[in-house]
Amino acid sequence: MAEERTPLERAHRLASRQHAAISRRQALDAGLSRHEIDSLLDSRRWSRAARGVYTVAGAPRTWHQRVSVTLLAAPSGAVASQLTAAALFGLVKRPDVPEFTVPPTANNRRGYRSLLGDGDICVVDGIRCTTPARTLIDCARIVDYDTLCDLVDSALCRGLTSVTHLRRATGRSGRKGIPVLERALEVWTWGPKPGSPPEMRLVRRLLEWGFPRPERQIRIVDDDGNLVAWVDCGWPEHRLGLEYNGDRFHGPRRWSADDTREDRIEALGWRIEPVDKFDLRPSSTRLRRLLAPLLSPRAISVSRR
Repeated sequence: MAEERTPLERAHRLASRQHAAISRRQALDAGLSRHEIDSLLDSRRWSRAARGVYTVAGAPRTWHQRVSVTLLAAPSGAVASQLTAAALFGLVKRPDVPEFTVPPTANNRRGYRSLLGDGDICVVDGIRCTTPARTLIDCARIVDYDTLCDLVDSALCRGLTSVTHLRRATGRSGRKGIPVLERALEVWTWGPKPGSPPEMRLVRRLLEWGFPRPERQIRIVDDDGNLVAWVDCGWPEHRLGLEYNGDRFHGPRRWSADDTREDRIEALGWRIEPVDKFDLRPSSTRLRRLLAPLLSPRAISVSRR
């Protein structure tokens, strides 16, 4: 039978799961006395990180540790939320000051108060946080529309959540900012799943400019029905497609293959226009000016004859 761990070993084992952070209450529950805790601090084996929270000496000072310390110092039931939760999922840059949510009855001035159900909480990298769906709902009230769209598109493209899960979570929350979230979800209610967030950003820009709704993930075939290519989006009735050229899938190593592919597509009577990140900036006019004559009511009428 394995020898029972000492109180200090139990405390360090718990701290290792919390990015080398531990609260005073947790240390006492592990069996350490107040005198032993003070000795650890005096000998600098532990350091004070916040009121009633310590970190183990020698452990790297990371952003995840900062979040753990913040939650341990917060009232019971605190979870990382909003942009901090979004950062845990890799959706945004890590905020300098961790954000968290506490129960409505908590006596706390810093955290965001809200009622969270079991379906609104998960664990990422050892840190309790709001689920992707609940995170997007909470972010909807604090970020601008374009940022929210980027968060929604990234989360949905990566499969972190779904439109169905988002709407279920919306029903539980009763949050402000829901109308803007519904607006961000509109383009996800039709068509197949896009290949990347920039593709969905492209569709949003096209609709904002007033162009006809494009089809997504268009399958182009030859006269024998053989697949020639998939195109990000476009208007098959006009044989006009748009292809987002990101570095990941269209870098220098792909240039030769891309040229061959485009030749085959154009031989079938299609026109494929490349799009890059600069075309998606609100101030950019190149793509809009290029498409305007091609998708004008007259052009559409001629193409349908």
